[in-house]
Amino acid sequence: MKLFSYLDVSDRHRVERALRERNEALGATDQLKSEFVANISYELRRPLNTIIGFAEVLSGNMFGALNGRQAEYVDGILESSETLLELINDILDLASIEAGYFELETAPVDVKSMMTGVFALNHEQARANELELALDCPDDIGVIVADERRLKQVLFNLVSNAIKFTPAGGRIELSADRKGDHIAFAVSDTDIGIPEEEHSRVLRKFERGRNPLGRQTGTGAGLGLSLVKSIVELHGGELAIRSAVDQGTTVTCRIPLDEPAGTTLIPEGTA
Repeated sequence: MKLFSYLDVSDRHRVERALRERNEALGATDQLKSEFVANISYELRRPLNTIIGFAEVLSGNMFGALNGRQAEYVDGILESSETLLELINDILDLASIEAGYFELETAPVDVKSMMTGVFALNHEQARANELELALDCPDDIGVIVADERRLKQVLFNLVSNAIKFTPAGGRIELSADRKGDHIAFAVSDTDIGIPEEEHSRVLRKFERGRNPLGRQTGTGAGLGLSLVKSIVELHGGELAIRSAVDQGTTVTCRIPLDEPAGTTLIPEGTA
């Protein structure tokens, strides 16, 4: 009996020690992930911000007027650098979400004001692409408790995708509608559409839609919709795609009105 008791205690101690060591290893791994994302964020953004800054200086003719070819090259540098910076930001956000330390900073958000801002900042780009961008949001839609910066990121991603894939002469609508305990944010467009069998695939990382002929569309890395879905789900919401070939696409994000669980609440007026 004493021998069995000794073995039981000894086994229990070994199990406890193994669990303790495993938890310590996991903690160290999480710390390494956190440090890696923080370091890579700085190392990747710093040189790009320098490139963008000097390109903007040249574009503004601060050291003399540029000839046509020089101006074209500088515009190309700016456009490519900003695209790369957006991609880096998306990758880092997804890495943070998957590592489990991406926190929302929630506060009451004036939905009408936010939607108007997103519309205004995308209107010129839509016009340059010969597209009509419309806004449908009631004045009395009220507020939602959410991370405003991340909600804007979601809507910018969706509108940017719509502008990228909608042919000239098309129409894009940015809308918000209060429905019971949530608000449905949606972006609809008159693009070539996504076949039904592709709907789940385009939400995965590094996947892009295919046109009806089977060719991939767009030039991005395929992170936009995956990131949008992740941010929406962090808010306790859900994302849905309604699309068919030659019938356009609507992406709807349903976000609960109340504060999502596991977030950092920022008092109103301090966000």
